[in-house]
Amino acid sequence: MRIGLIVPSSNTVMEEELRSYAAVNATRISLKKVDEHSLKKMNEELSKAVGLVADCNPDVIVYGCTSGSFIEDVITPDFSIPVVTASEAVLSALQVLQVKTVSVAAPYIEEIILREKEFLETHFTVTDMKGLGLLTNTDIGDQPDEAAYNLAKTLKRAEAIFISCTNFRTFNIINDLEAELNVPVISSNSAVLWSALKLTHTEGPIHLGRLLEEYL
Repeated sequence: MRIGLIVPSSNTVMEEELRSYAAVNATRISLKKVDEHSLKKMNEELSKAVGLVADCNPDVIVYGCTSGSFIEDVITPDFSIPVVTASEAVLSALQVLQVKTVSVAAPYIEEIILREKEFLETHFTVTDMKGLGLLTNTDIGDQPDEAAYNLAKTLKRAEAIFISCTNFRTFNIINDLEAELNVPVISSNSAVLWSALKLTHTEGPIHLGRLLEEYL
């Protein structure tokens, strides 16, 4: 499977994590700060980016920004190639896990935390949600695996844990968190990987949490 990936220009994590499991051809759109104004400005570049990444004939096109895709409706051009956004992938993943409650760990500032909570609560009950208060996207990408792990462990228990942001490292800690908390744990990047595999009819399982082990 080859993913045509669109990521914020300051994202340093998503390509690395996805390339452990798929071929990735990426293009970038401008973002330095993860606030509402900057995300909406970035989304103005999205249609052109979809057209550019389609030129390499990927099996699936992914818009790899969770906050950019929940902050406002994202309209993509009509391509024969399947297109999925990070936030769509997260919703689909939580729905296939058949959970009604979710607790959320994210690196974002309070403005984005509140918008994400509003987005998720149209589908699920958000039991708890905590952020790191990081505005600059390179600061998010510089966080070690332990940042997501430790933040997730402080959350109130729900039927699932969601670790948000495609620039937040999670692949090395998902299995350990599931074993410790005894609930499914998904991240933006694991949900995207699962969705891309489903859209391209690529069979698993992959040892990266219950989602990818049981639902491919």
